Amino acid sequence: MLSIRPSVTKHALSVFGRSIHPELFHNHRTRLIARTHYRARIDITSDGHVIAFTGSRGTTMTEVVGSLQQSLPQQRKLFEMSLRGKYVEEIQGKRGLRYSSQFELDHVAPDMFWMLQNQLQHCPTPEGMVYSFDSSGRIPFGAISYVHLEQRERQLLVQAFHTFPDDHAIVKSTSTFWVDA
Repeated sequence: MLSIRPSVTKHALSVFGRSIHPELFHNHRTRLIARTHYRARIDITSDGHVIAFTGSRGTTMTEVVGSLQQSLPQQRKLFEMSLRGKYVEEIQGKRGLRYSSQFELDHVAPDMFWMLQNQLQHCPTPEGMVYSFDSSGRIPFGAISYVHLEQRERQLLVQAFHTFPDDHAIVKSTSTFWVDA
């Protein structure tokens, strides 16, 4: 089965004050984290990624970077924005959950893109997850998703890089989830 990522122009960031069923996505890599004050599920999907963060009081916030064609629920959607340019968002959730995100879409020169693409493909660490997608046919290799995780007692920091070879574009994000004391 081919795993080709849709164009970057057809992507958005959505944040929900609830969990989203993992069955809605085609997941390529998954990491589960369980700490004293939270648990998290991080998935690299065919479109980008999904992060479900649940605090110790049972409240969940979910970040989805994915295709605009993806069928997502509208209930408890806290935020949605097309992936364009650069922006910062902060959300105070229920029951002591907080979320902050910085996103940037960069279109880079082809030589810089190939260098970054190669670095991402060869930098997996125990704290990271990487997935290489199939080629779209126009360029001889496919997109790459790299997700780096930093876990703290009440905080999860997620840095994600998603490449789009046909567009010479890279989506960079840093998302932080907190559980207040």
